[in-house]
Amino acid sequence: MKYARLLVLLSLTGLLAGLGPHFLPEYWVRVLIVLGINVILVSSLGLSNGFTGVFSLGHPGFVALGAYASGILTLELSKKAAYLPDLPGFLAGVQLPFLPATLLAGALCALVASLIGIPLMRLSGNYVSVATLGFLVIVNVVLVNAERFTRGSRTFTGIPPYTDLGWVAGWAVVTLLVLSRVAYSPLGRAMRATRDDPIAA
Repeated sequence: MKYARLLVLLSLTGLLAGLGPHFLPEYWVRVLIVLGINVILVSSLGLSNGFTGVFSLGHPGFVALGAYASGILTLELSKKAAYLPDLPGFLAGVQLPFLPATLLAGALCALVASLIGIPLMRLSGNYVSVATLGFLVIVNVVLVNAERFTRGSRTFTGIPPYTDLGWVAGWAVVTLLVLSRVAYSPLGRAMRATRDDPIAA
């Protein structure tokens, strides 16, 4: 029964992603893309805030890091030379397709999350919220002042519009599947136990 529901979900998602752009106005396609991105963000936020009871404010910081990283990696070389002439050599001469750039940006965010998570594991309650808010402020300040990589508050344009309905729907399904596996695994049960009664857990 569980696999039948999963098959239906995947079929409907694939049907919407494949046929939607051909039958829906461009405006509604863009709305669905934004909706899919928000599904990814909200569901991942629900894992930490909902299952652990720890209120984290740092998620937008990771979104910003991933967006800038993938944007720099996919930007055309000519536009990269025009907008970001002071990029380090290992970035200035690299233009990657969408999927490798997305995976590398995700790996960067995972690395930063691991480094941030080590000291945060020692905190609890409102202290986590304050610490993650501090991380968010730090990311904002760094991105605004790292003009070699981001052009500061002016930012840069010309990023290829790779994000279509198919990619967003696919990543949303992958996110929900991974989160469901984590939430109902022994680790997920430990998260809920810690949320309900930290001392007993």
